[in-house]
Amino acid sequence: MLENGDAENAAVRPLDQGVLHGLLGRQLRVTYLAVFRTIEDRLGEIGITPQQFGLLVIVDSNPGARQTLIAKARGLDKSTLVPMIDRLERDGLLERRPLATDRRIRAIWITDRGREVLRRAVPVVQKGDDLIRAHLSDGELSELLRLMEKVREGLGMAD
Repeated sequence: MLENGDAENAAVRPLDQGVLHGLLGRQLRVTYLAVFRTIEDRLGEIGITPQQFGLLVIVDSNPGARQTLIAKARGLDKSTLVPMIDRLERDGLLERRPLATDRRIRAIWITDRGREVLRRAVPVVQKGDDLIRAHLSDGELSELLRLMEKVREGLGMAD
């Protein structure tokens, strides 16, 4: 049981992370969250999230793609992707159109407004990425990218 003075010290002292500190998966997640929050804060000023940015990039690069292919490219399941598309469609950034060869299937297209938001967002994301890269030499960056690819390959999830 903590005494009053001990409780006050515990409130300002970081908690012992125990075994968590040594877990590689946790270290990757903590790093990912730090990067994500940096980008998220910057994109928030434009009115989109990092997930929405990624979706806009994929749709802009693959006009008229089906939702299933977009979900696969983003590593999302359909139940996660559909609300994202709904939101971006409501905001006028994406639109669904019937596929020419099968009118039951909806293809996803970026709108002019979506392209404008993306045009403003790319430099914001690039600036966030530059902040991350600034802490690594060219050799360290190459090694980090190589090692991340190696981990993904080992897990059967290579790009």
